[in-house]
Amino acid sequence: MKHLIVVCQLAILTKVLYCHHFEKFDAPTSPIENVAQLVMSLQQEVSNVRRELRNRMDTMKYELTCEIRNIKDALTKQKGELSAKVDALSLELTAYRKRLKRGLKRIGMQNDDLKGELRLQKAELTAVKGNVHDTRVQVIDRGNLLLQKVNTTNNSLVCHLTDLRIKLFKINNNLEFISNEHKELREIITRRYHQPKTYNSEDYGERVLPGCTYTPLDTLDSDYHFNGTYNASLTRGPKGQPGIGVTEKSWDKEGVTDIKSLFPTMPEDCKDDKKKYLEYAPIPRDCKHGFDLGFMEDGVYRIQPPGLSSREVYCDHHTAGGGWTVMVARRKMPRHILFNRTWHEYEVGFGDPDKEYWIGLKALHALTEGRPHQLRADMEDWEGSTAWASYSFFSVAGPEDKYRMKVTGYTGTAGDSLRHSNMQMFSTLDRDNDQENCESKGNCTSMFPGGSCTKGRGGGGWWWGRCACAQPTGQYRRGRYQGPETGITWWHWKDSNYSLKTLIIKIRPLE
Repeated sequence: MKHLIVVCQLAILTKVLYCHHFEKFDAPTSPIENVAQLVMSLQQEVSNVRRELRNRMDTMKYELTCEIRNIKDALTKQKGELSAKVDALSLELTAYRKRLKRGLKRIGMQNDDLKGELRLQKAELTAVKGNVHDTRVQVIDRGNLLLQKVNTTNNSLVCHLTDLRIKLFKINNNLEFISNEHKELREIITRRYHQPKTYNSEDYGERVLPGCTYTPLDTLDSDYHFNGTYNASLTRGPKGQPGIGVTEKSWDKEGVTDIKSLFPTMPEDCKDDKKKYLEYAPIPRDCKHGFDLGFMEDGVYRIQPPGLSSREVYCDHHTAGGGWTVMVARRKMPRHILFNRTWHEYEVGFGDPDKEYWIGLKALHALTEGRPHQLRADMEDWEGSTAWASYSFFSVAGPEDKYRMKVTGYTGTAGDSLRHSNMQMFSTLDRDNDQENCESKGNCTSMFPGGSCTKGRGGGGWWWGRCACAQPTGQYRRGRYQGPETGITWWHWKDSNYSLKTLIIKIRPLE
């Protein structure tokens, strides 16, 4: 930049000299003199220009020298600072190396200690392995011995059960004989007193359920006596089984003390074959009672709840020790029954125990009254996963308290979805007893029309508490769905918009 300024100044001086020449020699005397003067002027101007250039060059040189000196000083200062930083970093690296060496030394010592501990543990594990192997051999030997004893006991038990079955068939044949004697004695007494006795359905109001479930075994607790003897010989009973067949008989009819208890009559609306009621052994109270009697296979059994007529239920004898009486069963079937039933239907029960059914509120009250039960729910979703929920206490009150349920003591994997049903009364379509019954409270802020959980949740009866979290009596649907919560649900496992594939709820008396 400075060189450009110098060139510009030279150009300006040249122009000045040229102008001065024409002003000064506007009237030359002779060409030679003019040339001489011009040369002299030019020499003088060139000298001035040289002097000026020299001065400017010296000035520029001085300025450049000053600037170079300043740059050198700045570089020297920066060099000193960088050198100080390098020295500091070198000190830090030296200290870090020392610490690293000390750390590596400690790690090496710890590694040696760990190697020693591992050697000791390996030796201990080898010893334990040898002990486990010896113990395993001993356990296998004891197990084989125990298995032999179990097989021997099982064979004895099978023989004992076979004897019991033979005795049961003998009892059934005896019951058939008693039934025939019953008919003959009725005819004799009718002829003797000329007052034929008739019975109506009211005499059996507490014994007869829809489907004619009366059995002569219900009369075993009657108070009657015989003063007579009969001779019997061993023959073949029903279905080719051994039993007792009567060949010669004689009864002292005067020994009858209670005619009404001696001659219970079949209800008039019973269209079934009376002989089939003689096929059953003495009826157990519930599935646990039957399990204790030796009936250990899953299936449909007839039980006799206290104070009620006998009925068929499904017994689960393989889950958690067996002895479970199924109270409600929902499972995948070609055709499903409806659970939006009336109060009366939920009281007496409905459905097929081998498929889908509800055992009945009266039966639940009769089974759990004065005898606490435990409850278990087993469920399966449509992806094949399973879960369960167990409650250590379960009971159902009587009709005067609208079959209020108490269920506590949850354990399981499905979550406690019965917590809101605890201490709640039962509700159906025609009898709304849930906490959502806001019409009777004068404050209808319920999420369901009219405050009825039964109507809002698909019509199934249940112990609704704020519309609960479990709905075993809902409508059978497939998996997740949109819309009202009307399916078979267990909220704490699959929320309220997932309808389960299977939900079985069962009860068993506490030990």
